[in-house]
Amino acid sequence: MEDRNEEIEPCRSIGPHELDVVKSQAVIKLSPVQLPAHFKRLECNTNLNLPPLNWLTTSHSSHGLHQALYQSAGFASFRLGQMFPDCVGEVDVVSDAENIKQLLKLPYSAQSAISMVVHKVGNTLLLDEFDIQKYLLRKADDDWKWLRSFILEHILTYGDKQHNYCLKERSREVLQTKNLLSKFLYHSLKQTGDDLDYDVATTPTQLTSRRQGLPIAGPVLPEPKIEENVPDPKSSHAFNRNVVWTFEDIRMLIGTDMPIFGGPNRPCISLRLRDAAQPINVLTGIDYWLDNLMCNVPEVVMCYHLDGIVQKYEIIKTEDLPYLENSQFSPQVVRNVAQNILAFLKANATKAGHTYWLFKGRNDDVVKLYDLTTLCQSQAAEKSEGDPPQQQANPFTVPVGMLLYSVARNMKNTLPHISPKAAGNIRALLDNCIKLLPKEQYPQIVSSSHYILSDLHVPAGIDPKAPKFEEVDSDDQSLYDDDEEEDEEDYEDELLDYQSEKCYQSSEQGGGKANVAVRHICDALRDFKSHAKKSKPAPLLATTAERCSISLEHISAGLSCLQYFNGSQEEKLKESETNAKQEEKRRILHEEQNPNMAKPFSAIPLPYEQLKLSQQPVQVVKKPNSKAKRSKSKELATTAKSSSTNASNQQMSAKFNTQHFGSWNVHLKLLLLEKACLTFATLAEHYYESRRYGSTLRSIELACRCQQVLNKYMANVVSQHSCLLGRAGDCFFQMSKNWEAIEEYVQQYEEQDESVGVIGEELTQELEGEEEEFPSLAPANNLEQVMLHSCKCYEQALEHAHKTESNELLRRLGNVRNELGLKYMYWAQEEYSELMKKKESGDDKPVEKPTTDSNEPLYVKLTVNSYDCLRRGIEAFTAVEDNVNLAFLYCNMGRFMRLRAHLTMPNESTITLDSQKAFYSEAFNYYEKAKDCLDTRKANAELWDLVHWELSTATFTLAKQLQDYSAADKSSLADASKEVHELLQKSLRLCDVEHPGARQVLYSFRSGLIHKRIASFHYAQLRSHGCCDFSQLPKSTLQLCKYHYEKATQILEALKEVGDLLVVQLERISLHEFLAELSTHTAQKIKQMQAALDICLQCHLIFDHVIDANSGQVADDEFAGHLTLFESRLQNALKTLTKLTLTGKDPKQLSKLYKRMYMETLTGKHGLGAQQSPTACLKHLHMLLARLRAMCDTQLARD
Repeated sequence: MEDRNEEIEPCRSIGPHELDVVKSQAVIKLSPVQLPAHFKRLECNTNLNLPPLNWLTTSHSSHGLHQALYQSAGFASFRLGQMFPDCVGEVDVVSDAENIKQLLKLPYSAQSAISMVVHKVGNTLLLDEFDIQKYLLRKADDDWKWLRSFILEHILTYGDKQHNYCLKERSREVLQTKNLLSKFLYHSLKQTGDDLDYDVATTPTQLTSRRQGLPIAGPVLPEPKIEENVPDPKSSHAFNRNVVWTFEDIRMLIGTDMPIFGGPNRPCISLRLRDAAQPINVLTGIDYWLDNLMCNVPEVVMCYHLDGIVQKYEIIKTEDLPYLENSQFSPQVVRNVAQNILAFLKANATKAGHTYWLFKGRNDDVVKLYDLTTLCQSQAAEKSEGDPPQQQANPFTVPVGMLLYSVARNMKNTLPHISPKAAGNIRALLDNCIKLLPKEQYPQIVSSSHYILSDLHVPAGIDPKAPKFEEVDSDDQSLYDDDEEEDEEDYEDELLDYQSEKCYQSSEQGGGKANVAVRHICDALRDFKSHAKKSKPAPLLATTAERCSISLEHISAGLSCLQYFNGSQEEKLKESETNAKQEEKRRILHEEQNPNMAKPFSAIPLPYEQLKLSQQPVQVVKKPNSKAKRSKSKELATTAKSSSTNASNQQMSAKFNTQHFGSWNVHLKLLLLEKACLTFATLAEHYYESRRYGSTLRSIELACRCQQVLNKYMANVVSQHSCLLGRAGDCFFQMSKNWEAIEEYVQQYEEQDESVGVIGEELTQELEGEEEEFPSLAPANNLEQVMLHSCKCYEQALEHAHKTESNELLRRLGNVRNELGLKYMYWAQEEYSELMKKKESGDDKPVEKPTTDSNEPLYVKLTVNSYDCLRRGIEAFTAVEDNVNLAFLYCNMGRFMRLRAHLTMPNESTITLDSQKAFYSEAFNYYEKAKDCLDTRKANAELWDLVHWELSTATFTLAKQLQDYSAADKSSLADASKEVHELLQKSLRLCDVEHPGARQVLYSFRSGLIHKRIASFHYAQLRSHGCCDFSQLPKSTLQLCKYHYEKATQILEALKEVGDLLVVQLERISLHEFLAELSTHTAQKIKQMQAALDICLQCHLIFDHVIDANSGQVADDEFAGHLTLFESRLQNALKTLTKLTLTGKDPKQLSKLYKRMYMETLTGKHGLGAQQSPTACLKHLHMLLARLRAMCDTQLARD
């Protein structure tokens, strides 16, 4: 008979009904059975009792029929979770399809028993059938002893009636029915040799999802072993289809083995065998309906038989199954049951990592939920100390922990962007994983979990200098979110502590049995909503310091797990590597000795692949590397050939790690230390910004030691020493600037918490016996040593730096060299001054300063160090062509040369003017170099003004030295005078009084002093000219002398510099007295002395300024001496004028005026010979000049 599905009659026993739409969609995640089996309709009266030839074959052509009825799935949810970790947390339930059907049939199956274990992973519930007979009552006495005793004492209260907890019917009739169904399915399978005349891909109901091959975003981490993934590692059941089933608003990842057939016109149908003598009951109808919904099968074909003889076929649409006569049920009730059961379980199975037992005995009206983890802990507490702990172990703890790890690792590696909420979810998963798994037995997984947690807080690739962490969460949903309406309700903040046994009974006993179970669950859900609050993981939001601290805690915890690694396994791994290498060598040798030659009568096969071959993505492994200045991660990639199974991928990963690092122990250690290096670098930058320089140095030292360990194992790792040591140099430099807080910095360096101590011990152990151990960065209480450490750090950083980094490091090194050179210069000057004072006082005791190795004075050593630092600073800035800083260094070098010009070396008795001139000449050269670097004032006005000021100061100082201490003979006196005059003129030109600024007043004051010195120079020239007559004096020199005296007077009077102004006035008085002596005529003499008297009377303003500024107090001895000199010159001028006017013509009777004035100076209250204080003398002169001016004004009025 031909396979014509259209000949199958539709079912006539469907009652009238309204179309009730149920939202259902199934997406296949993975299916070993790619195509539906080709349906072959059996002829009438076919004897199904006879087995077909292909019965129970396991070939690919059998389409998985061999495992549809006989194999138990075991704890399938764990295998499904490990196969699809991306679904865990995204779906509500993971389970075998049979368990889902058993729960959804609960209102209609009061006589059936339910025993399932429930686990919570994120927001996903893992459901597995828990056969009491198989796992407890038939086991040895020592297996699960605590649970067995609890069940016997508290659950099995029905005596020997084992049917109360027996889950499956194991009668002979049931087994015969299964055998007959199996034979029928194989009879209905068309042989593979027949042609297919339909395209399965055209069916709209068959949706397939392929998992995207996202690249692994992190390093290779260990995979859980197969025996650790599931509680029953011996079970290797693989479902025909792994499906994500969305039923209304519930998403479930299920595994199903239901056979799916197809024909020419109906490409997707399910096939059922029914006894024609027995009607279909409600449970069977629900079973068929749910199976079709789970697999998106639109129709079911019913084959009726009598004693194994085929009678007829009927076809029923899936949406009509709930309305068959004698088996009607409400799809809405099943939907409500699904929603309520899910809410019931989520409301009570709230503790992640706990194992719950959902139990209902036969004919029981209540469903009970037990927290087995709490039971295990309470039972273990009651046991004696001598009881072995493994007897009290929960067999589900390790698989749950492994699944938590797999889900978290998959989320970490596949999410393109980890938001704070996603990071919080991963953190919650791994925290529970670490709590469940003992690190002594599973050190690889625990240490790997700690590494992922540390990477969550301090992700690879961040820039330690400016870490950017995600602070705003943009995710709408997360692993722990619920789509139910009660999510939006506000609950109380307190979490419930649930008891071990939870029993919920209905207060309403009316109605049929179908509604009793639903009411039970709904009542429990209402009770829960009124008291409990759902607990969701908090998003990962923390400051940089908190992130780094938590990351270091996980790193130290991960390192502490390394001691539990099995040494024998490591040795076996290395031995297998050695054998593999030897085998490879033998293979290569064999190929060389036996070359593969072409055979003349054999075709050469062409290498080709199928066009639709399923390819797996090439695995790219990124190994993150910390970087202190730039956020770049080093990638270690390995390209592997496509593999068809997960096991081969695991082998490839293990080979990758062992090939590079030798073992998981070393690999995980390097990952943790690499993360520690990045964390310490980030923490160091944070401390540096907070000005906690001692803590910064501690973090940098640990980061450098981590880098040293990484370089020990991996030679191709990019070194971070340049960045870290550069920041260490910055820290030492900042310490030198804030020297008053050095004690605080030392204390910060010595502080460390427990996690840092564990990491430090591991580093010490790894670096023990190394030739070049990283030096300590402990700060010293010596300013010189701190600055030298800064220079040393910069120099070491330059050894490891790239060309792009070296310029910045050279600038920072030059800056420190400059500051240290100035410090040495200041210390040398201070030491020299102190030494000179002790020599002058006759005290030859040594100065209490740091001693040098040689017998030379300390200031000599400091001077040499200063010059060396400045010279090397100039070299650094010259290398990077930094003209601004180079000009600054040249300026400081000029200042050093000026200091050196005034220092007497131990082999020198005195300082000669020639040596001073030589050093000042070098200083001038450096100042000119500085100005050449800047080119113009526009380049850097502030620095230009500084160099200009220093050059002016140096020129003026040298001119003073030559003018005051020159002892040249007559032959070179003219040259020396000319040189002094040129220096004074140059210094005057360098006085920048035009540009406003802080130095404008200083320039004005200096110009006044220079004018005074030039005038004094010309006055000295007049005196040394040797003339005996006024007419023989050089007129130009005399004019210049008077001009500069007048300029000096104007400037100093404007600045109110009374001390220097009084000296200038005294020198002017002396000049007129000198000119009066050279005059031959009386009139000329009177003229010169009158000019002198006029200058004396002008000094009244000087005394006014002193009295106004200091209240008449004179504290300067030099000024007091000048007052005495001034009084004598005033009396001398009046006395001389009196004599000259008496001997000569006096038409204006000035002699009487001068005589009265002279007598006034002699007959004042304080006579000339009286002992008077400087203050009294000042006041006396002030009053005297006032009276003299009044007398002069009166005489002028008369005339």
